[in-house]
Formats: sequence, C-alpha cells, structure tokens
Amino acid sequence: MILNPNQRSQIMPLPVVLLSTISSDGVRNAAPWSCVIPILRPLEEVLIASWLKRDTLENIRQTGEFVINVPRAGMEEAVMACAKSFSPEVDEFEEAGLVARPSVKVSAPGIEGCLAWAECTVVEEIARERYVLVIGRVAHLEADDRFFSPENGMDFEKAKPLCIMGSERGMHFASPADTGYKGGSARE
Repeated sequence: MILNPNQRSQIMPLPVVLLSTISSDGVRNAAPWSCVIPILRPLEEVLIASWLKRDTLENIRQTGEFVINVPRAGMEEAVMACAKSFSPEVDEFEEAGLVARPSVKVSAPGIEGCLAWAECTVVEEIARERYVLVIGRVAHLEADDRFFSPENGMDFEKAKPLCIMGSERGMHFASPADTGYKGGSARE
C-alpha cells in the first residue's frame, strides 16, 4: 500500500504528552503534544515541534519554561479537553478539570495523575517558515514510583502510557506493551 508522506502518523506510534506552561500573566495552559522527543542519550535535552500560532509556544517564549507531563490510559478525556481551542486568557487546567502539581525548578505547574514530569528550560529555538523547533534542557525529572523502579524503569503493563496512531477516521489512542525481549544497552 502506498501512502502519502503526510500519512506518517498511520505507520509511526507517537507519544502523547501534555505540555503545561504558564503565561507571563499567570494563566495556566495545558496542550496535548506528540511532536516531542529526547535528544540522543545521555544528553539532558528534549525537542518539541510547534506550529507558529500556539498559546503554548507563546508562553514558552515569554517564560523560557515548560513541563512535559506523561499521561496514562484513563486520561484521554482530559487530553482531548486540552486539545480544544481556548483564548489565551482561559485557564485550561480549570476547563479540563486538571489538578496542578507544584514544580520544583520551573514556574509552570505539572499535572497530577500523570506518570512522569520533565520540567524544562529553553536552550534554543529554531524557526522555520511554518513551524518552530524548541530545544529544552530537563532541569528536573520525576516519575510516580508506583509505576517505576530504578532497575527496570517504567512498568508499561501497569503504567499504560498513552500513544496515538492516525487513520483516515482520526487519531486512535493506544498504550505500549512489553514484548518480553530484554535487549542490551546499544547506543543510538
């Protein structure tokens, strides 16, 4: 089957995270994001891609900070509530029924109920004609210890982190499962 290049979400599972920010006026923002990736191990940086017209991007530009919140299965309704288009002065935490979690290193709050929180500060912004790439340094990383262990990391079966796959009918939520294979520590 030949697909159009813009149908890549139909072949690549994408992570689902909620980016939380706060405006310079103190308005809380939460937005679902799938264009987010760690930059090469063992670096402490992440990359997010954004359309130019996003309140989240404007908040990141104003404060130089953001939090990557990793939601779990069962949080789909909150994720979709955050996907709605609200004006910049609307507190999206209130609209989506989210509970703020105090951050340790940044002013933007995290989101309670998530599996993990990466508090980030902006390192660099790379502007393109239609989008922006933002490189952030992880200033503080924390995970819910009910779903993590120091030896094995995340217990995928228990944690059920969200990911999405696209189709002609829209986006479909899924969750990764452990295949049982225990690979080595190959470098990327």
